[in-house]
Amino acid sequence: EKVQTAVRQLEADMTTWREQLKRTNTYTNQGFQRINRSVRSQLKKLNSHIKALSTTITAVESQRARFPNIDDAELDNRKDFVAQTRTVVDGYHKLITDPATKAKKEEDKRKVEAMRSTDGVENDFHTLGNNRFETQQQEQEELETKQDEVLDDMTTVLGRLGVAAEAIDMELAEHKELIQELDTEVETAQSRMGVAMKKLQKLLGTSSNSKICCLFIMFLMVIILLAIAVFG
Repeated sequence: EKVQTAVRQLEADMTTWREQLKRTNTYTNQGFQRINRSVRSQLKKLNSHIKALSTTITAVESQRARFPNIDDAELDNRKDFVAQTRTVVDGYHKLITDPATKAKKEEDKRKVEAMRSTDGVENDFHTLGNNRFETQQQEQEELETKQDEVLDDMTTVLGRLGVAAEAIDMELAEHKELIQELDTEVETAQSRMGVAMKKLQKLLGTSSNSKICCLFIMFLMVIILLAIAVFG
């Protein structure tokens, strides 16, 4: 669901990105620059999510016995979702890196530079401001790149933890079933022992001779068990 929400957000932002690419000067319009950085970051994050999902699917396929709660239909649905998401992400990435997009940006930059005054002082002022802007933009892009790398690592680790968590859940479920079976067997044994003790008490209550006989038999059984334990 988180990935689906991210895809919807990307689709909405890409609509804005297309409009501003077409109607504004991408070199001076800060709105376009912000949305451009945002969609690039979203694409990287979605790529990381896709990698994590693919890793999970591969783990499930290679260890089907450990994931009985995920049937073949569910696994196929997950694979289809990953494939569809990858198609959307690849399509938007291709649009952003398309030569026509790059050409539009370069043309916008040339238009701005052509409109600047050729006066030496004013030109130096604009050049200084432009250099500062480009430096800030480059620093921002470098910071976002580092953040994306950290997010990629975190997503990979979380993907591996997700696979391990599913395996642990399955083992816990199996252990729970074994414990429940053991409880049932203990209850059955206790019930049978209760019946046997009642019969024994009834037998002991018949006569003194029977009591002595039963006590003697029990004593012999204890001796035999001790002998088996010691010498066996």
